[in-house]
Amino acid sequence: MSVAVIERHLIGGTCVNTGCIPTKTLVASARTAHVVRRAADFGVTTGPIGVDMGAVKARKDAVSGESRSGVESWLDGMVGCTVIRGHARFVGPHEVEVDGRRLAAPRIFINVGGRALIPDMPGVKDVPVLTNTASWGWTACPSIWWWWAAAISGSSSPRCIAASGPG
Repeated sequence: MSVAVIERHLIGGTCVNTGCIPTKTLVASARTAHVVRRAADFGVTTGPIGVDMGAVKARKDAVSGESRSGVESWLDGMVGCTVIRGHARFVGPHEVEVDGRRLAAPRIFINVGGRALIPDMPGVKDVPVLTNTASWGWTACPSIWWWWAAAISGSSSPRCIAASGPG
């Protein structure tokens, strides 16, 4: 049996690149900040506590990058697996095309990942909106923000930002 894995952007999809893995790195940093701020409750004295969001982002990028590299190496080294980078589209019930190359198979599985959707609500178009992928670029916590989330990765972020922010 042979398998073709087609990826148009980053191997690892949503979980490795914009969902689970980066969210868990943010959760770990926020949890650490929270615990350190409560050190006095445990009889431990510390100095001023701060969070360097640039370092948090760099750590997130490194962890996601290592995960992506691991998945890429695993797939590239798998016997019977061919990784094709490009955008696929169906050209028949059992056939896809990737950048002019046609592939046929009796079974084709689609894993499309996830993308943020900005809801069509009154006022949304009148304010700047960041999606989950845009917010991963932050190097400072916003002082005022409103969060709308519909998935576990999105619902973890506001709590992490609050825990990472000032005092």
